[in-house]
This record gives sequence, structure tokens and C-alpha cells, in this order.
Amino acid sequence: WETLGQKRITESLYKIYKENNIPNSLILYGEKGIGKMSLAKDFSRLINCENNTTNKTKLCECASCDKIKNMLHPDFTVIEKSSMCSNNSCCKSPNNSAIKNCVISENIISKSKFSPFMSTYKVVVVNHANYLTKVSAESLLKTLEDINNNFIVIFLIENLYDLPATIISRCQTWKLNKISEKEILEILLGNYPERQKEILEIMSFGSPTLGEASDMLNDSIFFEERQEGLRRIVKIINSPMSDKLNYSKELALLYRKDKERVLYELKIWKNLFRKILKMDDTNEDLETISIMRPLKKENKLRIKKNIQNILKTEDNLKFNAMPSLVFDNFIINLEV
Repeated sequence: WETLGQKRITESLYKIYKENNIPNSLILYGEKGIGKMSLAKDFSRLINCENNTTNKTKLCECASCDKIKNMLHPDFTVIEKSSMCSNNSCCKSPNNSAIKNCVISENIISKSKFSPFMSTYKVVVVNHANYLTKVSAESLLKTLEDINNNFIVIFLIENLYDLPATIISRCQTWKLNKISEKEILEILLGNYPERQKEILEIMSFGSPTLGEASDMLNDSIFFEERQEGLRRIVKIINSPMSDKLNYSKELALLYRKDKERVLYELKIWKNLFRKILKMDDTNEDLETISIMRPLKKENKLRIKKNIQNILKTEDNLKFNAMPSLVFDNFIINLEV
């Protein structure tokens, strides 16, 4: 298993595989970055492994396992919100806003009628299943009821109840455990013992999940982007209100194009104030110290209010509040 920190689930999935009690539809749910896609790939490798190994800890390198791992297997398909059907007149470009019915029809409803091409099971993973349109979700119901024994659908989602109850009732559900910061730190230090300083820096970055922490560690420009973000934010804090409100407009415009980038920016804000509360100069590089030291003079109550302001901003965005108003309120309520 390449999935880390989910021993209870990996052992349970291995058990149902050995007992030949594999469900035809599963839901894996849990917070972003917790390992849902990794687990879906691991389970798909397990049930299609050519070696049929009894060693549940060994990473197999047979052709089937290797193809699934590298997303090249003809019987393993991942549907994303950007997925398109093969009809160019229907899907001319990805829209990133919904999983369309044509994609579901082509990759699940149609494929479920045919046998696997080279393996025991044909697996379709629906990532971010909350992006299913109402029509595409309803079109799945009959297929989920009548699905044949060699076809498996795995839905990945953060919040289980973002899926229609009609789909939930037709699936076996598995909740991935939240991994503690201590466990994440132990896993990362075990995998990358030579990068202790970078790992400790990442773990201070707003309590990341294991997936987020691994992505940051493997991103060659993460630390450079973080420093640039800190400089930009400190400049905004020390700017007049007119410049702050212009920054708010920039965030609102960017949010319409790239939500993840804006949420990342808010995470830098949050991380900045949290680090100021517990900053120990001996653990920071000189540039970070020079960026944070002026802000360290602020009293703790004001810094805590700023953290609450950021958390409220993130919550408002989750509930689809108007971005321009959300960011204006965020800027106006900054304690500086």
C-alpha cells in the first residue's frame, strides 16, 4: 500500500478482497489531501494484481499494478470535473465546473456493459464527486443497481453528504481517518530524514494534511513562493486603505479564475499570524525574521483576531458568498 496513515481501512479493504466480498460501488470520503485518490489506486492495484500476492505490504511491480500507478491502465479510468467525452461537438473544452452527464454516460454507463480488457476488474474513479450535476447523478442510479460483478465505481469526496442520498444508499462508504500532525511529522521525517528543516517549516504552514505536506515538499518552488507571499502580505498590511481595497479587488477577480490560488494566499496570511504568535528566531532564516519582526510588536489579542478574520473569510467563501464583499470585509476587519 502506498496509502499512508490509513492502516484500519487498508486492512479492511484487504480483508474484503481476500474474502471475495468486493462491493461494486464505494465512496471514500475525508478532508482534502488525506489520501482518497491514493487509496483508490491502491485498491484498484490490489484487485487487479497479476501476481495475486498474499503479502499485503509489498509494492508489486507487475504490468497491471504499474499501469494503474501511472494512470495508463485500459481498465482504470479517473473522471475529474475537467473530463470531457469523446464527442468534439459536445465537449469542445474542459469547463472545470461540473461532471457532465455525457462523461458519466461514456465512462460508466456504457463501459459497465463490457468485460474488462486485460484485468479482472474494470474500475472507474469519480474524483470530486460533489461536482456531479443533478442529471448525471440521477443517470447513475440504475447502473449502480444493476452493475455487473467485474465493474467497480469509486466515488471520492470530502463531505459524504454533498452526494445525493440516492447514490449514498447504493454504495459502501469508507471514511478516511484524520491523521494527526504528530503522525504526519513522523511519516515525513521517516521518508525524508535529510529534509528535517523544510518539513518543520511545512508543518507550521496551517496544519497541512499529509497530501498537502507531501505536495509542498516535492514542489521545487514552494518555499520561494511562500517567501514572496510573505513579502506581498507585509507590504499590504503596511499600505493605506485604498491600496488594501485594490488588493481586495485583485483577490476577487483571481478567485473567479483560480480559487485554489486565492485559498493558498489566505493560507499564507493565516500561517504568518500563527507563526508570529509562537515565533522563535532561532528556528527562522534571516529573511523570515526580518519580514515578521515588525509585526511581532502587535499584541497577541489583535493577532488572534486576524486569524479569526481569515477563518471567517474562508468559511464565507465555502458557502458561496459574494467574493468581492467577502474580501472587502476581510481587509476592513484586519487589525493592523
